[in-house]
Amino acid sequence: MKFCLRQLTLLLIVSLTPIPLFAAETERMDEMVVTATRTETFLSQVASSVTVVTAEEIEARQQTQVIEVLRSVPGLSVVQSGSTGGGVSIYMRGTHNKHTLVLIDGVEFRDASGVDASASLSNLTTDNIERIEVVRGVQSVLYGSDAIGGVINIITKKGQKKPHFYASAEAGSYDTWRETAGGSLGNDYITGALSFSRTDTDGFSAADENNGNDEEDGYENTTFALNLNASPSDILELNLTLRSTEAEYEQDGFTDPDGDYVYEFSDTADTSETDEKTGRIEGVLHLLDDRWQMAVGAAYTGIDREYDYEDGSEYDYDGTVKKFDMQNTIRMNDQNKIVAGIETENEAYDGGDLKADATNNAAYLQDQFTAGHFSAAVGVRYDDHEEFGGETTWRVAPTYTMPSTGTRIKGSVGTGFKAPSVYQLYAPKLVVYGYTYYIGNEDLEPEESIGYDIGIEQPFLENRLVIGVAWFFNDIDNYIDYDYALGYQNIDEVKTQGIESTISWYPAECFDIQVGYTYTDTEDESGERLDRRPLHKGTADLNFYPIKNLQINLNALYTGERDDDDQTLDAYTLINLATSYQLTENLKIFGRVNNLFDEEYEEVSGYGTADISSYVGIKLNF
Repeated sequence: MKFCLRQLTLLLIVSLTPIPLFAAETERMDEMVVTATRTETFLSQVASSVTVVTAEEIEARQQTQVIEVLRSVPGLSVVQSGSTGGGVSIYMRGTHNKHTLVLIDGVEFRDASGVDASASLSNLTTDNIERIEVVRGVQSVLYGSDAIGGVINIITKKGQKKPHFYASAEAGSYDTWRETAGGSLGNDYITGALSFSRTDTDGFSAADENNGNDEEDGYENTTFALNLNASPSDILELNLTLRSTEAEYEQDGFTDPDGDYVYEFSDTADTSETDEKTGRIEGVLHLLDDRWQMAVGAAYTGIDREYDYEDGSEYDYDGTVKKFDMQNTIRMNDQNKIVAGIETENEAYDGGDLKADATNNAAYLQDQFTAGHFSAAVGVRYDDHEEFGGETTWRVAPTYTMPSTGTRIKGSVGTGFKAPSVYQLYAPKLVVYGYTYYIGNEDLEPEESIGYDIGIEQPFLENRLVIGVAWFFNDIDNYIDYDYALGYQNIDEVKTQGIESTISWYPAECFDIQVGYTYTDTEDESGERLDRRPLHKGTADLNFYPIKNLQINLNALYTGERDDDDQTLDAYTLINLATSYQLTENLKIFGRVNNLFDEEYEEVSGYGTADISSYVGIKLNF
C-alpha cells in the first residue's frame, strides 16, 4: 500500500506543478497494429477506430472466453443465448452479426453451414491469445465480404527461443472446472508454441429460470492450438497455425404442448456437439533488403455441428471455407507502402438436403502513404462471385496529427458488401404439414453498404490522459431477409449511426482506468429499431496495484434498453471483480466474482443468464 500511496502523492504534486496541458508526443497511442492495413502500422497513422486488447489485460480480468473480452470494446454489442456454449451474436456499430469478420491469425473463422455463414464464437477461448485487434468501420477493400461492420482479428502467441511452460487449474460456480497447459521453445531457426485447455461446467438453464426452468445445461470444451515459425534462410519465413476445438452443449428447445402451433421455450434433453478446425500455412519471401515482402498462403476452416434431440431425431451440418491467397507488400520509400493481393475462396455447405458450394475470386490494391504528420490509405478491390458476378469496393482513410498539441483527426469513407451464403442461395424448399416454404434464391444480389466515420483523439497531461470521440454512419442496401412466401429476398434497407467515446487515464504506474460510451441508433425501412442493439452502452475497466505482486481489476458494463422479439428488455449493469497475487516467481493465485451484485437481466428474450458466481485458481510458470 505504501508503494501505491507514494506514487499517487507524487502525482498530486506533479499535477499542481505548471505543465503543458497538451502533449505533442503520443506514445501510448502509437502502438503497432496490423489489421487495419494488413501491414505493421503505427496506430497514429491509422484512420480507423481501433481497440487493442492485450494478453496482460485479458489475464488481469481473468476472462476465459473471447466474447467476455469483446463485451468491453466500444461500438460492440455482444449477446449470448443461454449459458456457456450458447449461440453468440456480435453487433458492431449496429450492423448484423453477419457483417463482422472474425479472423484467427488471418484465418476466417465463420460457419459456412450457418444460415448466413457468420462468425461462430461460442467455443472460442482466450488461453493462447497474444492480443485482439478490433477495427471498426467498413473494411471490405482489404477483407471482402463480411466486413461491413468491421474486423476482429485474434492473434495468438508465437514461440520464443527461451523455453517457457505453464499450467493452471480453476474451479468455481455451477460446478465449473477449467485446466490449461502450454509452453514455447525454439532456437535461431524455428520456434513453436503449444496450448491446451479443458472446461467442464454444469451451467445453468438456457431457458430463463424465471419462467420455471431449473434444469442445468452443461458444457464441455477441449481446445488445442499450435503455432510454428521457421526461418530456414535470411529471406524465407515459414508459418503454420493450427487450432482444434471439440465442444458439447446441452441446450433447451421449443415444445408445442397444445398442438396449436404456439411454441413455448422450455427444458428439453437436446444436445449439440461441435468440432471446429482452423489452420493456415504460409511462406513469406523478404526481398530487396525487405523492401518487398511476398506472402503466399492457404487457409482452412471447418465446422461440423451435430444435434441430438429429445424426440430421437438427429441432424448433422458441415461447413468449410478454403482460401488461397498471395499478398505483396512493397515499401517504395519511408513514406509510401503498396499492398496488393489476390485470393480465391471456396465456401461449402453439407447438411440436410443441401450439398452445395460457391467460389469467389478477388484482387485488391492499397496505397498507404505518410507526409509529415499526415497519413492516408486509399484502396480498391474487385470480387468476382460465381453466382452474382462482380462487385467493386473502395475506401479512403486519412488522418492528421497536429504537432503542437498532439491532436489527431481521423476519418474514412468506403463501400462494402456481404455476399449471400450458400444456404441462402441454394437451400431447397420445404413442405411442412402440406405447406410449401421456399428458402434458397439463386437470384439474390449481395448486400451493399457505404460507411463514414470521423473522429478526434486528444492526449493531455504528458499522455497520462487520452480522450477520443468518433461519429459513424452506415447505409446498407439490398439487405437479405427471409420472406415466408418467397424465401430469401433482397427486401430491406438498414441504417445505423452513432457516437463512440473513450477516456484512458494513467495517473500512476499502480493505477489506470479506461471508460467507454457508445450511442447507437438503428432503423430499418419502416423506421423501426433493430433488435438487440442498445441505444446506450457504457464500459469501465480499472486496474489497481496497491502493493507489490497484488493486482485488482474492476470491470463494469452498462447495457441500455433494447427490443427483442416484440419485447423491450430492461437495462442492466454488471460489475465483475478479479484479483491475483504472485506468491513466488513461479506461482500465482487468482480469483474473481462475476455479476458481483447479482443483477437479474436478459441478453436474449426467454434465455437465462448467470447469477453472481465466483471462481478461484492457481497458475504455475516454469
